[in-house]
Amino acid sequence: MKSTPLACAFAALFFPVIASAEAEPSGVRTNTARLMTTDAAEVIDAPVLGLQRTAIPLFAGLAVDTSLYADALLAPNLGLRWALAAGPHRVVLGARYTHFVGASTYSGIVESEAPAIQSFEPELSGPSFYGVYGLVLGPIQLQGEARYGHYTTDYLSFTGGAGFNFAGHWSVVAEAGVRVEGGSAFRAAAGIRYGGEGLGFGLGAAYVDLSDPALPGESLPVLPVLDLSWTFR
Repeated sequence: MKSTPLACAFAALFFPVIASAEAEPSGVRTNTARLMTTDAAEVIDAPVLGLQRTAIPLFAGLAVDTSLYADALLAPNLGLRWALAAGPHRVVLGARYTHFVGASTYSGIVESEAPAIQSFEPELSGPSFYGVYGLVLGPIQLQGEARYGHYTTDYLSFTGGAGFNFAGHWSVVAEAGVRVEGGSAFRAAAGIRYGGEGLGFGLGAAYVDLSDPALPGESLPVLPVLDLSWTFR
């Protein structure tokens, strides 16, 4: 079958555009808008069921979400998140309220394991607020997060993160930051993420420094980070 002059002109005009789109990196995508331990500068555009985040988008970048991890650990929580993507720039603002219902359960465990402690009553209920700015540079995404929480004691943290999309939907991510009030002074995490059209997966490790003065000698500074999700596109 011979090509007509019109078809040849059409192909010459649009083929470079198509080839460029296919060659362009897909960029960093996590499926749940989470890196390792911080929020990722992404817009949630479809319902997602995940361990780190389960969310339902509403309108104009707004989404309601919860953390199934925290829910399972007897800390039911509900958040509202707004995100905007403008060219390479990403802006995210969010708030969350957590109501801790596991005080008696955790108190019983700690007091039975450490008889020297006569009373242990954790209080983890309260609001938290965060903001994220991200910059997308092809396969690289850079971002910074500020987070404030008001629980038993207030805390304020600043964390920088970076992701690199190295193949298909696979990306490596890393975080480092400081908590300037309450908790650890230094925090960091690194791992790998897969953000496909449906399936999402994350695996890594986080330095969180869980040493507690109430439990002398007990310290678990590094914890695994695991995420599994499905996005309903």
